[in-house]
Amino acid sequence: MLLSVGAVQLASAGAIVTQTITSTVVGARAGDIPATSSVQELEATLKASYVGTYAIYGSLPEQKKRALYASIKKGGNIQDFREQVINERLHRR
Repeated sequence: MLLSVGAVQLASAGAIVTQTITSTVVGARAGDIPATSSVQELEATLKASYVGTYAIYGSLPEQKKRALYASIKKGGNIQDFREQVINERLHRR
């Protein structure tokens, strides 16, 4: 009996790992950021859907955050925005 419980737990753990990897890869590849009415709304969207981008964005000075917000406030592609965030973090132009 214990063997079957262990097998079920192992199968469930495997499904969770697969689902997490799939959702992370899909989330990292594509997506659109909807139009936002404030920096706080943009940050909430990033935090909920694009955690890595949110972490890098959060490490930037307020002036850079405002400039990035101005570039995306009407909505846009997460890939383009992510590239802008990374470039700002790495001080690239």
